[in-house]
Amino acid sequence: MTAFAGLNNSGKSNVLRALNAFFNDETDSGQPMNVDADYFRPDLRKKRRKRIRVSVTVELPNNFKFRTGLDGVKSLLGDGPFTIAKEWSRGNPLPTVLLNDNTLNLDDRQKVAQFLQLIKYRYIPNRVLPTELIRNEHQSLRDVLVRRLANSAKRDVEAFDAIRDTSARMIESLKKRFQEACPEQGTVSLATPTSWNDLAFAFGYRLARDGIETKDTEQGSGIQSLLMLETLYLIDRDYFQQFGWRQAAIWGFEEPESSLHSSLEARVAAYLADIAANPHGRFQVLCTTHSDLVVQYAGCTVVVEQRNGESKFDPIGDPREALTRLSGAGVARWVHPILFWPLDPIILVEGQFDREFLDEAFRFFKPKRQVRVVDLPRLDPSSGSGGVDRMRQYIKDSANAIRSRRPEAPVVVVLDWDAAGKQDQFKKLVTGASAYKVLVWPVKSANPRARESFRGLERFHCDRVLDLAIQQGAPIGRTTKGGQPGEYMEEAAKYDQVKEKLAAIVREGLQQSDFVHAEAFIQQILQEARAA
Repeated sequence: MTAFAGLNNSGKSNVLRALNAFFNDETDSGQPMNVDADYFRPDLRKKRRKRIRVSVTVELPNNFKFRTGLDGVKSLLGDGPFTIAKEWSRGNPLPTVLLNDNTLNLDDRQKVAQFLQLIKYRYIPNRVLPTELIRNEHQSLRDVLVRRLANSAKRDVEAFDAIRDTSARMIESLKKRFQEACPEQGTVSLATPTSWNDLAFAFGYRLARDGIETKDTEQGSGIQSLLMLETLYLIDRDYFQQFGWRQAAIWGFEEPESSLHSSLEARVAAYLADIAANPHGRFQVLCTTHSDLVVQYAGCTVVVEQRNGESKFDPIGDPREALTRLSGAGVARWVHPILFWPLDPIILVEGQFDREFLDEAFRFFKPKRQVRVVDLPRLDPSSGSGGVDRMRQYIKDSANAIRSRRPEAPVVVVLDWDAAGKQDQFKKLVTGASAYKVLVWPVKSANPRARESFRGLERFHCDRVLDLAIQQGAPIGRTTKGGQPGEYMEEAAKYDQVKEKLAAIVREGLQQSDFVHAEAFIQQILQEARAA
C-alpha cells in the first residue's frame, strides 16, 4: 500500500488518474482521455504540440502467470522489468504504444493490450457514493454468486435457499469486519431474490438490529464505505481466483478516510494495508490522503509537493519520518509515536536483538492479529537509544499518551530477566491504564545450562543455537562434568561479541524447537497483548 500525501492541488490525484488513462483509456469514470481537456501546461501551451504521455515500469512477481495462448506476449515483454508507455496527441483517437521506448506495430500493440487485460485497475474517486458504486457492480456480484452456486441448486424449491446460503458464505469476511468495526450496528446480509418474480434484482445489503432490517442506503457514509470496500475486494479477488486469467488488481483510491470517524478511519487504513500485504492476494493499493492514520499503515508514503509549477514526489519508507515532514508542511497531524497503529498491540522491548528474536518467534507462534514489536529507536528515532533506563524515562514522559490507547491495543513492556527488580517501578509509571502491561522474562524458564553470565534473552537460547554460535567462533566457554559437556558461560568483556553472533544466527532463521525455553513466555506475551 502506497500513500500519496500532500497539500491540495499538489498533484496527488493526477497519479491515480494517469494510471486510469493508462489501463482503462479514461481519466475519470466514463470519461475517455481528451487531450484538450486533460492537458494542463500553460507554460508550454503555445510552444509545442499537445501530447500526454504516461509510462509505467512493471516488475512481475513470481506468482504472476501468463495463461495458455500468451506465449508471444511473454516473449515480447521479456524476463526483467519493462516499461510500457502510452502517448495521446490531439486529433488522434488512439494512443501510440511504446515498449522500452520503442514504438510498437499493430501486432505488438495487441500483445501489450492482452497483457494489460491481466491486470484490473480500479479507480475510486473521492466523491463516489458507496451504495451507488455497489449497485453499479451488481452484475459482477451476480457473476460471483452464480460461480459459487455451481450445482448446489438442483430444484426450484432449493434454488433460492441455495442463493441465500451461498451469499451468506460469500460475505462472511465482510460480516466479521463489519461487526468488529461497528459492534452496535447489528448484522449485515446480502439482499437476494426469494422467488422467480423478483429474480431481476439489484444487489444491496440489509442491516438487521433487534429484528428490524434497514437498507444500506439508510446508513451513514462510514458504514456505506466499509460495505463498498469489502464488495469491491470480493469482486476483484474472485475474478482471478475463479478464472485464473486475471492476475492482479490495483486500486487507485482517493482519500479513503473521507467521512469516517477516527476508529473507522484506522480500520479502513489497516484493511487496505492488509489486503495489499497479503502475499497470496495479488493486490496493490495506491491512495491519496491527508490522514495520519493512512500514513501509519502504508508500506510507503510519497510526499507530493508543488515546486516551480511541477509536482515533485519524494518516497519515504518510515511512517514517522513521513508524518514529521507532513505535519511540518501542514498536511497531516503530528502523532505521538506511542499512539501509532491504534488497532494493534505494541510490544516494547529493550533493544534490537530482543525485537529480532520475537519477530522470528512469531513466525512460528503466529499471533491471531497484527502485533508491532519495537524497541525505542524503532518506535521513536528521536529517543536516541534503547536500554532499560531509557525505556523507563520514555514511558514516564509518555504516560498520558499510553493512557489514551484502546484496551484492545495495549502497550506491553517486556524487560530482560536481569531487570526483574525494576518491574514494579515500570508498573507505577502509568497508573489507571488498562492498555499498559509490564512483563519480565522468567529466569526459571531459562536454559538451565546457560549461566548467569548470559545477560538478557541470550540465556533463553537452546543448546543447538549456543553450540552453533561456538562453531561460528563466538567466545562462549563450556564446562565439563564426568567427561560430558556441561554449562555454557561467557566473559563479561566479550558479551557484545557473543550477542552479535547469536543475533546473526537469529537473522538467518531459527527452528520452532529452538524456542523450547522461550515458548511459554512468548505465549504469555501474546495473551497480554490480546493476540493469542
